[in-house]
Formats: sequence, C-alpha cells, structure tokens
Amino acid sequence: MRPATRHCAVFRAASLFVMLTALSCSGSEAPATGPSGSVVPDVVDCAVFPAPSLSPYVLPYAIGHGHSVSRTFGHYTPLNRGVGLYAIDFPMPIGTSVHAARAGVVVAVEERFSDADRATFHENWVMIRHGDGTVARYLHLTTKGALVEVGQRVAQGQPIGRSGNSGPTTGPHLHFDIQTCGPNLPPGYNDLPCGMTVPVSFRNTDPHACGLEPPRAYTARPFTADPR
Repeated sequence: MRPATRHCAVFRAASLFVMLTALSCSGSEAPATGPSGSVVPDVVDCAVFPAPSLSPYVLPYAIGHGHSVSRTFGHYTPLNRGVGLYAIDFPMPIGTSVHAARAGVVVAVEERFSDADRATFHENWVMIRHGDGTVARYLHLTTKGALVEVGQRVAQGQPIGRSGNSGPTTGPHLHFDIQTCGPNLPPGYNDLPCGMTVPVSFRNTDPHACGLEPPRAYTARPFTADPR
C-alpha cells in the first residue's frame, strides 16, 4: 500500500544533473543545476507517480533494449513555469527505433529538419493523443524519422520513429513527456494549460517509486499491450 503523501528529496539527483550533459527540450537550453540555482525543485512528491505495475505506459523503445536516463526533474525551470517537471531524456544513437509508450492517435508529425540543425523550434517529433486526452511527445527525431502519419491509430509498442539530434540539443537523445492535452506546437510548446507534464511510470522495467532515476539504465521487458 503506497502512503497517502510522501516526498522524495532530489538533492542527490540534482548533483547528478550538474555532472551530466544538459540536454535540451522544448526549443531552448536549460541548465541542469540543483536547488541552489532554483532550477530543480527542492522536493518532488513521489505519491503523484502511479504504481508501475498499474501504469498504462511502457518504455518508448524496443523490448530487450536498455537506455540510460540523463535528465528528469532538471527540465523544471522558472522560465517555463515548471511544465517540464516530469519530462525524461533518454540518450540514444541517431536512428534508434522509438516505440509508442501507449496506444493512441497521431496528432502531429515533423521530420524535415537536419540532425545538424541547432536552431530553436527545429526539432523533429511525433505526438500521439491517448484516450484520456493526454498527449505523448517524442522529440528530437532524426530527419525523415517519422514512421507514422497524422490521423493514424497506433498500438502500444509499435515503432513510430527513429531518434535523432534535431533542434537545439547538445547530444543525440529522445525527449519524452506526456502533456495534459494538446498538441502544443511551436512556438507554444509549453503553453498552459496543455503544457503541464504528467508524472509517468513504466510497467515493463525495474520498479521506480519516484519516476526514472538518472543516470540509471532501464531495460524494456516484454509486456501485454494495454489498449487504453
């Protein structure tokens, strides 16, 4: 039984952010500093994360593959009013297969930008709306890296794109988050109310009570698809 309220200090995680490469999202660079820099919140309420075994989400890459996590709560910044708090960065080589974390309908695709293009708002992406109205964003895909089209229904675990290094990043990675509604497109990536991200757990990997933890690697295990 999970406690009704529980808080996880993120000072330890914040110290890791400082040492890790600060990967960007949402069209702007944001330093991954600790609480003293007012970028990572002092505490995060772990009770808001669903129990992994009950989560409708699976890791956004192929079964049997493992990828590390470079950044989570470090996406929180005063400039974006904290909307990126629950976003996750997975470093991965350009061309890595990206899979749907949850079933839904494709609502936005961008794939025209080069991996060498560091311009703001020049990310490639696939965005998928789920049955509850939330929208998954898979950002920084490679050029011509989308494997789906707008309006297409996708199943959980289906390949939807190939990872890349498009937009103002400092290294190849997949930026993954769930926003409350949308899609939010540039220049309004973080516009409220839809921009606020949702705490996400993944049911096909090691237990994680307060979200995925940098710099750990998580292997995607076989799962039974959830149509939600």
